[in-house]
Amino acid sequence: VMRAQGNVYHLKCFTCSTCRNRLVPGDRFHYINGSLFCEHDRPTALINGHLNSLQSNPLLPDQKVN
Repeated sequence: VMRAQGNVYHLKCFTCSTCRNRLVPGDRFHYINGSLFCEHDRPTALINGHLNSLQSNPLLPDQKVN
């Protein structure tokens, strides 16, 4: 499983909300209002600094849940 901002995702579900590409360990992602975005598809407002509650994090693997 993968974890982001306290949420747990199946590996196949941990994807960019725009392009649906799977995010893997080492990828940078943005978590905005409960949605994941890859570095390429981050909202334009993020680039311009207009969104206040954004998180930009490197993706880290978590332990498998039995």
